[in-house]
Order: sequence, then structure tokens, then C-alpha cells
Amino acid sequence: MKFNFLSTISLTFLMLSCNQNDAGNSTNDTETSFQNKGHELIHKMTEATGTYEDLLSKENVTYTYTYTTPDGLTDISSEKYIFDDELSYGKYHRHERTLPDLAGIIEQGYDGTEYWLKVNGELSDNEEALKKVRFNRPTNFYWFTMMQKLMDPGLNYEYIGEKRINNVNYDIVKISFQSNDSLPTDIYQVYINQSTHLVDQFLFTVVDYNVIDNPFIMLLEYEEVDGIQIPTKRKYKKSNWDAEISNDPWINVTWTNIKFNTSIVKEDFIKENNMQDQSTPLKDKLEEKKANFEANADEHKKQVYKEGIAAVDQTGITSSALQVGDKAPDFVLRNALGEPVSLYDYLEKGKVVLTWYRGGWCPYCNLTLHQLQEELPNFKANNANLLALTPELPDSSMTTAEKNNLEFEVLSDVDNQIAKQYGIVFKLTDEVAEMYNASFNLKAYNGNTSNELPLAATYIIEQDGTITYAFLDADYRNRAEPAEITSFLMSNK
Repeated sequence: MKFNFLSTISLTFLMLSCNQNDAGNSTNDTETSFQNKGHELIHKMTEATGTYEDLLSKENVTYTYTYTTPDGLTDISSEKYIFDDELSYGKYHRHERTLPDLAGIIEQGYDGTEYWLKVNGELSDNEEALKKVRFNRPTNFYWFTMMQKLMDPGLNYEYIGEKRINNVNYDIVKISFQSNDSLPTDIYQVYINQSTHLVDQFLFTVVDYNVIDNPFIMLLEYEEVDGIQIPTKRKYKKSNWDAEISNDPWINVTWTNIKFNTSIVKEDFIKENNMQDQSTPLKDKLEEKKANFEANADEHKKQVYKEGIAAVDQTGITSSALQVGDKAPDFVLRNALGEPVSLYDYLEKGKVVLTWYRGGWCPYCNLTLHQLQEELPNFKANNANLLALTPELPDSSMTTAEKNNLEFEVLSDVDNQIAKQYGIVFKLTDEVAEMYNASFNLKAYNGNTSNELPLAATYIIEQDGTITYAFLDADYRNRAEPAEITSFLMSNK
């Protein structure tokens, strides 16, 4: 069964918790008069995560929101909020679950008084879609601030008792409220870790605008960002009031690239203005590069390159290359400084994100390397190191590493020896090879006359050498999205 993550929360909770613009409405101060033990435990929890006042002191946040269903449908949104006035913006680069009937990039915004929608940069008056926006914007904001908002006024708390789960002792608190209208009335049952005071899991009872008899269970993993404990990894499925987990597959939600105190201001959220995207996905940058080529290149060159991509596809290389479940061959290659680097030595430290790029002469490769460098802290935070292989000679690879300020290993796979073991090497068509050698002398970069290149492939390799993620595309202009690599790492720890 599929559920929309942008509506898996109570409308009434949102009405009570969102758009309370006075900082004092989030009662996290030490003078709080507690209803009961449950209320006091929630207060201690917000002290552990950071209070709403702490969020207000951060002013704003930007992050990448990735949602994946068991059957692989994915939403990726660049989210931006200002905590004061609870302004909310989301730019959906993929929306296979959210407004899937709309094509292209969609933007949703709330400027404090008005909700708006843009499709490919143009304002939309599609009323059915705008209804979704009016729900999505406060919902996404609430999910990010949920722990702090559990101390908002109007909520009722009931201490249920203690329970030991997987050798961890929990205090259980039920949170509910009285609704005077026809909106669904949600119930939260949170499990507060007695050691960390954090909510490790909770039950909730509203899905897609409807109350359900049996709750869903959501499990959380936290990451500290600027002193705030944020549940950056979430997964949920059907459960019951004993918090037993069903056999249904998990729905996964991850938050990455979280940054507080950015340069966004309230005026950015007005629909007539253009929000500056500080975390543009690689895919958008590559698409822009493709569009510039199509607009400026002569027809003959475009046709030759198009036929070259088709020729690679016709070889079936993306099917014959190593796939998920295969064992990754070990190798030892020289880095830009001439030092030997072993794949399996790196696997002793953690997972490895292994990627190939064609060379520093390739603008698509340079865009990708830059984006991978930006994402590198998130790889490392999820116990993964990044190794990049290229058929370039060491002198060329050193220039590429220096030019892009790369902080990960760039390894020279001379003559594509390792790429051949992974099955990702192809030969350029004669016309493409002629253009490349005339333009930038490919033979000099690679030190041979083979006119062979690797796919711009990316693998994630577990510590036992098993490949668990594979991006293989015959079109060199398409690359694995670094933020999606992080999301995969987070979801498969």
C-alpha cells in the first residue's frame, strides 16, 4: 500500500502547531507549569533536541528532503524555512509522489499570508494542485520542527508507562487534543529513550487526511547539526498500539545538506520573486549544460555526439557491466601524488563510493566532481569514503584535482585496466574520436591511442566487497545524483 509522505500528519495538529508566530507559544522555558509527568518528559525531550527558541535563534534552514517508496518512487525537494512566521518553500526536482501529473520542476511557497505554486518557473493557478500546496507547506515545516512543537499549547499529555524494547528502556507518552471541528483527530504515542531523552520511535494515526484504527510506527535516527538534534533518517510502516512492526516494506525519508543561518530572507518567499537555490541538484546543472550545447553547437557535431551515445547504448554495456550483488574486484592504483591506493584497504575503514569520470577535459565531469566534493561530508558522516577513477595520466588527474579543490582520492586507471574488470569500457566511434582528438587531444590526456573511455559509472561497495548500488548510463551527460547517494547510504546503514 502506498502513502503520501506529504500528507501523513494530522490537519488538526497542524492548525494547533503551525502559524503560532509568537516565540512564547512554544512553551519550552523552565517556568513551564506541567500538566503531568508526560508533559514534563516532553519538556525534557525538547531540551535534549533543542527548543523552538533554539530554532528561532538559527533564523532559517535549508536542506534536501528525499522520500522513497518501497517500489522506488522518489521525491527530492530542496526545502527552505524561516522559523519566525513559519515561511516555507520547496523546490521539487523529482516529484513522482507529489503532484506527479505536473511535468518539470515545481516550486511551492508560503510567504506568511499566501500559498503559491510555480511549474518550470511559471506561476500556476491550478486549484487542485494549490490545495496540495496548502497542505504540503505547513506539513513539511511541521515534520522538521515536530519535536519542538510537541510543547506547543493546546496539547494534552498522558504518561502511559515504561517499556523495554531491544534492550533500551523507554518512557511512553500519549499526546492528543480536543478538536471542535470535523477535522481528523490524531494521536501520537512517543517512545522517549530514558538515556538520551530523545524520541527513538512514535506511533501516529492520521494518513492521507483520514484517521486509521491501527497506527503507523516511525523509527528515527538523529544527527547533530549546530547543536540541534535532528532526526535526519526516518522510516515508517504499519504497526499496532503495542508498537509491533509488521512485515510491510519500509517507507524511507532522509534529510541531508542541512544548513542553518543561510542568506535567505523573507522577501525570497514572495511568489513574484525567485528563490536563490543554494543546493541545486547536479541533474539540473547537467540539464543546463545539455541545453547550452543544443543551443550553440552546429548540427553536424550534435548529430555525431548523438550517434556516439546511441552506439554505446547498443553495445548493451549497461547490462553486461558489474551489477548490484556482484563482488567488486580489488585494485591498487596511484593517486595524483603517485601514492598507491587500495580499494580493499579503504573498505576496512567503511563503505566506498566508487565513481569514474572521463577526464578533466569533460565539462560534465567537472560539474560532477564539484558536486561530489560538496556532498563529501555527508558521505563521510555515513561511514563512506569516495574514490574517483579516471583514464587520465597522473599529471592530468593532479591538475583536475587541484582545479576542483578535491579532498578525495583521484586515481589514474591508465589504459582502463580496472574499468575493464568492472565491464564499463567502450570504444568511441571514429567520428567522435576524431572530434575529441582535434579539440583537446584525448590521446595525450590518456597516454594511448585506444580511443577507449569508461562509462561515468558509480558504485557503492559494502565492506565485504559486495556492490549494493550501481549507476550505469550509456549517456555520459547523466550522472548519479550525489544527494541520492547520501540518501542511499543513510537508508542502508
